[in-house]
Amino acid sequence: MKKILAALLCVFSFVFYTLPVNALTYDLIAPTEQLVRGQDVKFAINIDTEGKSLSSTSIGMSYETQYLEYVSTAPGNSFTTVAADVQGTGKLVLTGSSSSAYSGSGVFAYVTFKLIATSAGSTQLCTLYNPQTPTSTPAPTATPVPGQPTSPPAPTALPKTGESKPAVQGIMLASIFFSVAGIGILVFKNT
Repeated sequence: MKKILAALLCVFSFVFYTLPVNALTYDLIAPTEQLVRGQDVKFAINIDTEGKSLSSTSIGMSYETQYLEYVSTAPGNSFTTVAADVQGTGKLVLTGSSSSAYSGSGVFAYVTFKLIATSAGSTQLCTLYNPQTPTSTPAPTATPVPGQPTSPPAPTALPKTGESKPAVQGIMLASIFFSVAGIGILVFKNT
């Protein structure tokens, strides 16, 4: 009987002990009106710190250069300054900072482009990505030979969006199921 109570105590303490999940999420909001060639198009990037307090953060944005030309970036209502660093053709890294930490959800930045498409149509113009942050100094590399192919760029992870509640609930339900099954085996084995 003591073994069963000890097993129940261990199982229930494991099941009900969950670590909080804090994740930073970004959402790209496209304009909804009809767009016209030569028009400035403003995209909003929303942020949700999901409980974290941040004094700075960054997000990458890629855009189709045959349709859009980068114009400017302005801060939203979450961080006091947002700077855009052009990373090459069709990529920006937006870095927001504030003297006081920000926690909550709001507009991270407004990014303005000029529409330069030559014909009407429908396509995905922009996406967000997680910019790589180096953790150590990279080793020196050999100088590429002109005319020879170079290695492709390293893939980056996408920003985390969505909710983690269904996954946590599934893990908890599976843990409860296996705990009850294990206790049932112990009880039937001892009788």
